Amino acid sequence: VRWMMYWIVFALFMATETITDLLISWFSFYYEIKMAFVIWLLSPYTGGATLLYRKFVHPTLSRKEK
Repeated sequence: VRWMMYWIVFALFMATETITDLLISWFSFYYEIKMAFVIWLLSPYTGGATLLYRKFVHPTLSRKEK
């Protein structure tokens, strides 16, 4: 279940990042911040993907299910 949450959040991140990459890639340390975010998502100690999935993705999908 943990990996499913990670891959769903990561896929949403990649989809939005593809669109916004051209607009915000010129910021200083953009790629370092992006790498730190992906590590935060992946880390079992921080539970970033689980947190984002349970706070944002699951409630949105539950509302749209009907």
